[in-house]
Amino acid sequence: MDQLQDQSNTFNMKWWVFILLPFSLLAQETHVNCDSISPQNYQVDFDANKVYYWGISGGEITYNNGNSITIQWPNEIGTYVISAYTTRFGCEGDTSYYEVTIKDCPYLQLFFPNSFTPNGDNHNETFYVHGVDKDEIKSLVIYNRWGEKIHEVSGNIPWDGKNCQIGVYSYSVRTHNQHFTGTVHLVR
Repeated sequence: MDQLQDQSNTFNMKWWVFILLPFSLLAQETHVNCDSISPQNYQVDFDANKVYYWGISGGEITYNNGNSITIQWPNEIGTYVISAYTTRFGCEGDTSYYEVTIKDCPYLQLFFPNSFTPNGDNHNETFYVHGVDKDEIKSLVIYNRWGEKIHEVSGNIPWDGKNCQIGVYSYSVRTHNQHFTGTVHLVR
């Protein structure tokens, strides 16, 4: 008799189903911070019966239109995560994650002005190298039109052009592993 009772018992079973929201981009995304990263758009499939919730581990959501968002990522290197989840009729629904990696710029970011005006107006009075990596400069040498060295410093110490005539001067800039040359116009 016990065997018959065991066979007639009703078993309640719960099934868990996880459905991932597909992002419109399928792979991990990578950006390089050589310049400001432009805002990026992300989207999941739309269902009118769902409410969409977004989370990001860095950056700023600049636009949210339910199933699509625009994010301004930071320029700092790292891996950031976008998460999207939904609710439908008050119940938890789909969840999806997406990684975005910001890598360090592999190039030196230097800007060499092509002129300067040491005329006493406190604007553009000296020549020096600008840019994110300006502290990487090991030496700065300035030559006159006859190839004579007229300014030589260790580092990125500005040249003020004192006792020099109006004209074109050559420069040589060295970093730990690169060498840059060019010309600069001294204008008064």
